[in-house]
Amino acid sequence: MLGRTHFVVGIAAGLAVCHPGTLPALLAGIGVSALGGVLPDIDSGTSTAHKDADRIMAVCAVAAGFAVVSEAVFHVGLYSRLVENGAIARAVIAALVFLLVCFYGKEQPHRSFMHSIPALVVLAACILQIFPDAGQYFAAGFASHLLIDLLNRRRVRLFYPLGKGFCLNLCSSRGLVNRILFLAGIAGSVLLVLTSVPVRNALLAVSSGILPEA
Repeated sequence: MLGRTHFVVGIAAGLAVCHPGTLPALLAGIGVSALGGVLPDIDSGTSTAHKDADRIMAVCAVAAGFAVVSEAVFHVGLYSRLVENGAIARAVIAALVFLLVCFYGKEQPHRSFMHSIPALVVLAACILQIFPDAGQYFAAGFASHLLIDLLNRRRVRLFYPLGKGFCLNLCSSRGLVNRILFLAGIAGSVLLVLTSVPVRNALLAVSSGILPEA
């Protein structure tokens, strides 16, 4: 399916599965679900996700290099802070693993590693370490990408590196089914946002003349 379809279907899947209870959770959930929905396609050289991944990884590499040089030359205390705070250290390690997995997956054939259950598990575990409340949103968005790609004619290697993959061979990635899923993703996302707990509470507060709490 096309990237925009994965984007909106990923959001709808994340909100449907996780049911955010606060406005920050809703906003974060939308973003992380969308990320999970489009990330598998970084293994496609023509996709926007692939091009954006190149830029993001370049920025991360520069930032990491700057941090290492700063610590080595100016002794800014980054290492000591990581050692003293285990939660920060775990988050940093998880972020590095996430980037390394994405870098590896980006260079693999399309619909192989980055379209697999092992990739889903590892990347979702990293997100859980970095943002504990966001892992389920990411996993739901990522899983939605794998599921709707199974409808196409090209195999998806769900159990990479085992097997040649699976496909249901029901439709093309750019045809009528893609358009239907795109519209359904938009409709589902809007409906789930409007019926979410924080939006309902906000509307109720406004109708009652009470300002909602931040």
